[in-house]
Amino acid sequence: MNRTYTPSNHSTEMRLTYFGAAPHTLVTSLIWFLAGLSGELHSPVMGITVLIVGGMFIFPAGELIRRVMFVHTYIREGNRLPQFFMLLAFTVPMSYPLIYLIVKQDINLFFPSFMIVIGAHYLPFVFGYDMKSFGVLSLVMVTLGTYFSLSKPMVFSTPAYITSCILLVFAVLHYVKIKKELK
Repeated sequence: MNRTYTPSNHSTEMRLTYFGAAPHTLVTSLIWFLAGLSGELHSPVMGITVLIVGGMFIFPAGELIRRVMFVHTYIREGNRLPQFFMLLAFTVPMSYPLIYLIVKQDINLFFPSFMIVIGAHYLPFVFGYDMKSFGVLSLVMVTLGTYFSLSKPMVFSTPAYITSCILLVFAVLHYVKIKKELK
């Protein structure tokens, strides 16, 4: 990595420091896959548990990957975007009561509801990372979550597997984008 590169603004500092969220998106993809697999092989409640508990480890595991990649920290003093992202992270668990009320009616709506919440959660990343691709990711997840919510009958784990694939694609795209940007 070119450590002499000086980012021009706060969003660029975030994008380069967190590598466009590629490591964290990769971890998120894996958790969605494991949740789907658990829901399919064990029980829907196990799939739900894996996604919720696994979600608590997205940032630490993503940071571990980032450190193994030896990604330089570009965030300078005065950049308040890390605090913005910390607050943004809490929007997901604050949505749990809404998801619970939906799932109480039909457990098959868990993954689609979560897709919508996570999709909406990604929209501010467009600003925070200055990456329009997060707008596309947001739109895709909200649209597919809505589609799956309205589709009957549906296999419980299908939305989790599809979300995992979508997140994996965006993790790779973001990784490639940042690698090119740092050259």
